[in-house]
Amino acid sequence: MSEDLDKLRERSITKLDNMSALGHIGALVDLSHDAAYARGADRALYLLDQLERRALTGREQVIVHYFRANAWNVKEDVAYAHGSWAWEHPEREQKILALSRAVAHSSFAELDPMRRCQILTNRANALNGMGRFMDAIEGWDAALSIIPGFAMALANRGYGLKQYGGLLEDIRERALFLLHAHDGLVAACASDAVYDSPDAEPLAERFALDAATYAAAADFDRIRALEQDDDPPLGRGRAEKDYRGWCLKHRLFLNPLNDLGPQARGAYDGLVLPAIRESLEDRPRAATPPPAIAFFNQMKQEYVSARYMLYEGLHDTRLHHSDRGVRLFDTLDYPMHSLATERVRTAYRVAYSLLDKTAFLIDHYWKLGKIADRINFRNVWMEEGKQRLLACFKKHSNLPLRGLFWLSKELFDEQLKQTTAPDARELHDIRNALEHKFLQLHEGWACSLMPVAPASDGLGLSISSDLLEAKALRVMKIARSALIQLALAIGVEERARARQEQEEREQEGLDELVVIGSMPLFDLEDRRKRRDPI
Repeated sequence: MSEDLDKLRERSITKLDNMSALGHIGALVDLSHDAAYARGADRALYLLDQLERRALTGREQVIVHYFRANAWNVKEDVAYAHGSWAWEHPEREQKILALSRAVAHSSFAELDPMRRCQILTNRANALNGMGRFMDAIEGWDAALSIIPGFAMALANRGYGLKQYGGLLEDIRERALFLLHAHDGLVAACASDAVYDSPDAEPLAERFALDAATYAAAADFDRIRALEQDDDPPLGRGRAEKDYRGWCLKHRLFLNPLNDLGPQARGAYDGLVLPAIRESLEDRPRAATPPPAIAFFNQMKQEYVSARYMLYEGLHDTRLHHSDRGVRLFDTLDYPMHSLATERVRTAYRVAYSLLDKTAFLIDHYWKLGKIADRINFRNVWMEEGKQRLLACFKKHSNLPLRGLFWLSKELFDEQLKQTTAPDARELHDIRNALEHKFLQLHEGWACSLMPVAPASDGLGLSISSDLLEAKALRVMKIARSALIQLALAIGVEERARARQEQEEREQEGLDELVVIGSMPLFDLEDRRKRRDPI
């Protein structure tokens, strides 16, 4: 341990003002990181606890959260390798809590642009390490919207895209992800890249070396030409083009290419499950595809239908003929009742229900043996009746599956959901009111004019139409993330099982021919997606 670190660790902040104390703690965390010294991080956390007892400005509170995250990052580095497959990391959990508190703080926007980019990038890095690829990309993009040349966001986004793309089945999609990963690393070491550290040269050299490695693995000129030429029309008419443009903008297509940006090549729902291997002993109906295929088909259809209902509900301003002549009372609180409103409500319910269906398919595919009528997205990972992770998952090397686990923690864990997803309770309460109680909607523009906050007198919830629309879009994005990660997780599992079977045969010296049957599946034609008119 260096002499400077020793002095910093022993120094008190009692006589320091707030900013001086923050400067001292920040230096202590940085030196502890360089020395991989957990006790230095522990001291920094203790000092941050002391500092939080003072009267801090909002900006100072955000910096406290950021330094706390950095201290927990030191402890994580010491306790685990970053590549550890342990699904439950107390240090990582505390780190993401602190970073999320910083981002969600009302004074986050008061920080200087560089600090905001650091926090957003670190949070995205942590999400990516958990297996939350899509949320990580949104975090890096948020940082780049503040400083477009922020090197650490560009580089980490590149590494994240490389990892995400490596999980895809389609060769073309993998090539496009690798191209964008390469371009991100090249941009991170360009002359106009913005670094948050004066010692940027080693980082730039590393990014340039990795970019060259990616370039050597593929013909990027050919891939770039393919990307530029392959730009199909969004639709046949104005209505379809507007709808698909809206989906692209909000990244709502069940297509990983949509995560690369709003390009037309991602404007279709091409996500499917990979080929699934099953023993004939497990298939009483051997002449049919695995039931997971049909189940995932239905989940996709529910998602895309809910997505369109949400779009219609948000954009239709005309009075629908089904609403004419429906007698309703004006309750004098600007109530919202219409087919368009019901479409938004239905879209919310369907999208939220896909989380529990994801859990049901996880139970089926991984053969967890859960009690069917008790399965939900919150408990499918846990031992029956206990808040303890199933042994089969604790160090399971399946990154997208681990990402689904962390998504469930964000939505349902009592501590995490208050900060990593501050609106998780709100999302659940809205869904509960929609399904079982009374969700009263009021015209969004009028809520600020009402003398008191809307209330439903204990019958359920009372919210503005603007809030429901925003939350419905958020739930739709969550459902999309769950479906894509589920397909990726099954792909990872199928490849791992194939490798394991091959290794076991080699170890046992089995040379006899193994017969593996296959069942080709064909796309369901669009003309068969509607019934005959009555």
